[in-house]
Amino acid sequence: MPQSDAPIKAAIFDIGATLVTGPPVAPNKVIASIIKGATAAEIASIIMTTELESASHACKALEARFGDMDAQACSEVFDLWHSQRTAPKELEGATDTVIALKDRGLKIGLLSDIWNPYYAGVERALPRVIECADVIILSCRTGFRKPNHANFLRTLEELDLRPEETVMIGDTYTHDILPALELGMKAVWVLARPDREAEHIIQILNGQSPAPTATVASISEILSLDLWAACKGSMV
Repeated sequence: MPQSDAPIKAAIFDIGATLVTGPPVAPNKVIASIIKGATAAEIASIIMTTELESASHACKALEARFGDMDAQACSEVFDLWHSQRTAPKELEGATDTVIALKDRGLKIGLLSDIWNPYYAGVERALPRVIECADVIILSCRTGFRKPNHANFLRTLEELDLRPEETVMIGDTYTHDILPALELGMKAVWVLARPDREAEHIIQILNGQSPAPTATVASISEILSLDLWAACKGSMV
């Protein structure tokens, strides 16, 4: 979809690998290695789309799909739950970037596929970001995951903005950048893990996929983009 020159009124951030870093192996993959016969995709469809209150609740949700878990499997899920609560670490410049855009007069949105214990860790790692966010849309609360447009549309609705007035900022082409572009949003690709995105980079270079509005290597480069020139306020 062609991009509009409408002034930007909101910056919407993915969380994992965009604002925080965490363990090298995703929790759904860890759990898939614990439960015999379960795939990482199946696990993700449960833990990322269910409001889980505790590790015990997580085990019950998994047992509802895969049958009874033995004591060892439950213990490993409990260990994973508690480790995820302390796992997120702020990426350099994340808080400063978000606050600077807020100071420029932009609304701030957070839009993430995430499960409850990891988000609890994000709240500890990025307290000022959470505090300044105007809208926070999480898959574990809505039941929808990217690249489904549902959470993007809900974010736009709660911000009370048109797609062309917003910028999606994320690290994954298929989950962050492409759906944003399809909706008419601008999109900044934080290409922090280019090895994982090689296929999409090639498709963009060959004209087979739409290019992002801008690409940066890390969140700390966001403020240098010309996108924000028309925003009110002064850059910090």
